[in-house]
Amino acid sequence: MKRYKHISLFLVSVIFLSCGKSESTTKDAEVHDDLIIEITKEQFEKSGLKLGGLEEASFSEQFQVTGMVDVPPENRSTVSSYFDGYVSQTHLLVGDEVQKGDLLVRLKHPDYLKIQQMYVESLSNYEFLMSEFERKRNLFEDQVISQKVFQSTKNDFLQAQAKFKAMEEQLKLMNLNPKAVAEGKLTSEISIYSPIDGKISKLNVSQGKFLAQSDMIMEILDLDHVHLELDVFEKDILKVNQGDTLSFQVPEISEEIYKAYVKVIGAEVTENRSLRIHAHPKREDVDFAVGMYVNAYFDSSTETHLALPETAFSEVDNEMFLLKLESQSADRYQFEKVEVQTGDPQNGIRPILNAAEINTEAQYLTQGAFDILTSGGGGHDH
Repeated sequence: MKRYKHISLFLVSVIFLSCGKSESTTKDAEVHDDLIIEITKEQFEKSGLKLGGLEEASFSEQFQVTGMVDVPPENRSTVSSYFDGYVSQTHLLVGDEVQKGDLLVRLKHPDYLKIQQMYVESLSNYEFLMSEFERKRNLFEDQVISQKVFQSTKNDFLQAQAKFKAMEEQLKLMNLNPKAVAEGKLTSEISIYSPIDGKISKLNVSQGKFLAQSDMIMEILDLDHVHLELDVFEKDILKVNQGDTLSFQVPEISEEIYKAYVKVIGAEVTENRSLRIHAHPKREDVDFAVGMYVNAYFDSSTETHLALPETAFSEVDNEMFLLKLESQSADRYQFEKVEVQTGDPQNGIRPILNAAEINTEAQYLTQGAFDILTSGGGGHDH
């Protein structure tokens, strides 16, 4: 005996037709429940339901690793001064972009004047002893003076030359022009310039603040060449090779999947039994921020399966089902609920692992199946 059961879905009615249970009088009774779902064409169109066929797709066995966005060491610059000083000028904020050679900060200290004074004195002494050295060398060549006198003059000259050169290099470290200082243009301030192009990521300055020569003034990151720092566990290390392609997501900002390739594989397993992998994103037009947490996925093997969109599958009572188009008329669709075995979805589609047990030429409901089944289609009438 057959009965009809009416179910509300998206403000429309879906008719469920089920076979009644027939029991034999024997001890080994058999029960047959073939659930058929029937909807009108108007309901199908208004509910946005869609049909589709099985298609072959590649599915990879994946393993997941975690990591973060970073930049190479040459793209990260910690700015500090070779000399103690007080901040006399600063105008930058975290996030500001700077170019190589831009003024970052000016420092002030009375010791700068002493260094310049010592340079001028060393220059004067050097020039005097150089002149004296040339004069004594000529006298020595003419055998007017002894070798001992000449060697003493030469020794004084070389010492003066070394001191002068050292003082000159100090001025260069202070970003001062030795020629200007030699002309008497002394200053109590020095300027710190940007060593690279990039953005300021850290800032440790304020007007009047004292900075020791070991203190970080700011950090600059060149984001033109970001990469991924990934930690691969020991059990998966042999599955990764240089040049391998991987997928990754930045879960905090987007569900979009990006591609990258393995650039460098680390040489040593860390204490937490993982190996550091450096990977480069294939897209350079995405503004990844340094420090972003990423989930990355490596493919270790690939298999081909017949598949449908993930939205075609519905889980009911821990079992996975599809709705197969059984028949179609001018004003009505009839579907059969079909149990399938499936794997994890990838890129929005799911594999069908028991394709040999179902009709692979049929059309299946690819959108809206879950709402139909969970609204009542999964029950049985007896």
